[in-house]
Amino acid sequence: EGAALEQSIGGVETLFKDSADTVKQYAAEAYRTAGVSANSYMEQVTSFSATLLQGLGGDTRAAAEYANQALVQMSDNANKFGTDIASIHAYQGFAKDNYEMLDNLKLGYGGTQAEMARLINDSGVLGDAIQVTDETVKDVPFDKIIEAIGVIQDNLGITGTTAKEAATTLSGSLASMKAAFSNVLGGLALGQDIGPALNGLAETTTVFLADNLLPAVGNILSALPGAVGTFLSQMASRIRQELPGLISSLSQALPAMAEQLAAMLPQLLNSL
Repeated sequence: EGAALEQSIGGVETLFKDSADTVKQYAAEAYRTAGVSANSYMEQVTSFSATLLQGLGGDTRAAAEYANQALVQMSDNANKFGTDIASIHAYQGFAKDNYEMLDNLKLGYGGTQAEMARLINDSGVLGDAIQVTDETVKDVPFDKIIEAIGVIQDNLGITGTTAKEAATTLSGSLASMKAAFSNVLGGLALGQDIGPALNGLAETTTVFLADNLLPAVGNILSALPGAVGTFLSQMASRIRQELPGLISSLSQALPAMAEQLAAMLPQLLNSL
């Protein structure tokens, strides 16, 4: 964790320069906002930020904000549709004018240039005066694509899913706790002040255990007696139904078994 974090920090500092601390702060909070560790957050950000910075004319402060928006959007999308965030590389493709993975976001748009143009037009981020086509979509800056996806996800109620699940669901709170634990390990290895990371771990562990896991276990335990009672009741009922037939079968089979045993008994005695 420490070695990976060291590499990620170096990449962020190289790309974002004076705004690197902003990205690091967003990364430190990513266990809650995006459900990933600081290292994973920075790895994702650096994978497409060069194009983002180019489109923004080197404005590192704006790039830090758009990068965070993209990561949270990516995480919200993954959590809403049950997809692993690591498998959603759509934004990296968009940064390279490759729109084939647009359908992976499951927003109702196919993976073509024309469909990306339709998404941008539907979002209205360029205003009503500009209509993007499949021929001009590659001229749309990457930051505007991020904005457009954000508008569509807002309209679909996807925005904020990760933060909500981190507080209210078993899987979301578990992912948040694991990300916070990774932050502690990385900070320990690099000799950083791990106070904030430990606080994050304590917070997420409490949420996972007290707010999600224990209530779930309580629900199971409270439902268990009723389930066992239903099982025993149904089994008793079935046994009562089948018992007369079983007794009748035994009463018919036992005389035949007794006759066979009596016939075989002399042979058994002789063999001894």
